[in-house]
Parts: sequence; C-alpha cells; structure tokens
Amino acid sequence: MSDADSFGRSVRLSFRHRNRLYRLGLSVSAILLVVLLGFPLYWMAANAVRTRLGVQDGGLLPTPDTVTLEQFAVVTDPTVGQYLINSTIVTVGVVLTVLAISLVSGYGLARFEFPYKIAVARFLLLGYMFSPIVLSIPLYLIWDRLGLLNSYLGLILTLSAISMPFSVWLMWKYIQTIPESVEASAWVAGAPRWRAFVDIVVPQTKPAMIANAIFAFAIAWGDFTFAYVLMPSNDATTFPAGLFRLLGSQWDASWAEFMAMSLMLTLPPLVFAFFLQSYLLKGFKIRAL
Repeated sequence: MSDADSFGRSVRLSFRHRNRLYRLGLSVSAILLVVLLGFPLYWMAANAVRTRLGVQDGGLLPTPDTVTLEQFAVVTDPTVGQYLINSTIVTVGVVLTVLAISLVSGYGLARFEFPYKIAVARFLLLGYMFSPIVLSIPLYLIWDRLGLLNSYLGLILTLSAISMPFSVWLMWKYIQTIPESVEASAWVAGAPRWRAFVDIVVPQTKPAMIANAIFAFAIAWGDFTFAYVLMPSNDATTFPAGLFRLLGSQWDASWAEFMAMSLMLTLPPLVFAFFLQSYLLKGFKIRAL
C-alpha cells in the first residue's frame, strides 16, 4: 500500500461526520439564501414604517419613536391611487387572457395532430430570446398606428404575449398527463368534445392554471419597460413606471414614502404566490409520459 493510500484512509471521515458536515453546509447555505433574498425586503419594510428623520438617521432596527404608518397614506394621493388602479386592471386582464388562451392552446397541442406541431411549439419560446426594450420600440410604432397607446387593451395584449409561451408549454405538458380515455368515455356517452373538455379536462388542470396565473400575475404586476414605453401618458401608466416617473419629478415625497410605495408594489405577488404555493408546486410536478 502506498503512502498516498494510507494518508487517504487516515483522513477519510466516517458517515456520521460526513452527514453532520452535509447538514451544516445545507443550513449555512439556507441561511445565506434567506439573508440575501430577505434583507432587501426587510430594509424596504423597515424604512417604510419610519418617519422622515428616522430614515435619515439610518440604523438596522427602527426605534419606537421613529415608527409610524403615516407613509402609507400616500395611497390616498390621486396620482398614486390611479397608478394602483391601472396596475390592477392590467394585471387582472393579463391573468384572465393568459389562462383562457393557454388552456385552449395547450389542449390543442396535446390532443390534436397537425404538421410541424413540435416546431410550432418550439417557435413559441423564441419570444424569450429578445429583451423587452428591443420589443418595446417596434410595439410602440405598431400600437401608435392602431391607436392602442395609453390603453389598457394594448398593454394587456403585450404582457399576455410575453407570458404566453411558458404558459402554453406548461398547459400542454400538463394536459398530456390526463388520459384521453377519460374523455373518450364521455364521447361514448354522447357528450360533444367541448363538453368533455369543460367537464373533464378543465377541472383537472387546476394546478397548472394556478401556476400560470401566478406567473402571469408576477409579470404583469411588476412590468416596467412596456408600461413605460407604451403608456407615455402619466394618467394611463401602471405603478412601477409611475413610481419611476415620480422619482424624476418634483413631487414632494420622502424616501420613506417611496419605500412604502415600493413595499406595496412588492408584496402583492409574494402574498398571491404564498397562498397558492401548494398548487404552484403541483403545477410543476408534471409526470413524464
């Protein structure tokens, strides 16, 4: 036996020690991940509940004399309130559009055979190859000719198209896990295809629909580029782009108020995903055929 083999055997750890090191490394990685992802949200929330002087003084923890909720009264401002209304309308419109189209498209890809079906499905993903700023300029020119600038419809169509490739793929793969024989039994009983689709397929795609809803919600609610370019009017823009415009304007607002508005922008997707996370996980657990 060589000296190298003897040294390797002498430093080889037992299973118990290796397991402890593995658990320690896993715990340290989880703590670092939580700190890196959670600290920006905590800092935003901490400054949102501080007075203006409290924000200037800094400090990791707000003191009792600097804690206040008056910063959230900025929502009552007509400009900020309009931004929130615009974001809500656009987000709801995008979610409903994505759910409807992805459900029908995914069913068509899963149940019907047509030439170049796989090529068409792969072509959908090419939309993710382009940066939003690259797509926004041509869209601005097209929407200007069609009269869709500063309109909810124009932004809803744009953000729905951005969300659609992933949503269609997810729905396609999920519907493939539903046996077609279940639908066939309804056809034998005399039900038309659309009836079998509504009564049998749609209820079973609930996890995938919720996963698509969360994905579309996050994209629509947090969109900045398309809202900033396609909604040049200050009254028509959504919350992220409107917040940026407020930063560059002479609007009298402190950093504490901007932190409060940023927190209101960040929390809805997190809360939406938190309450539906179990369905989201089920939506991604697609069985291999």
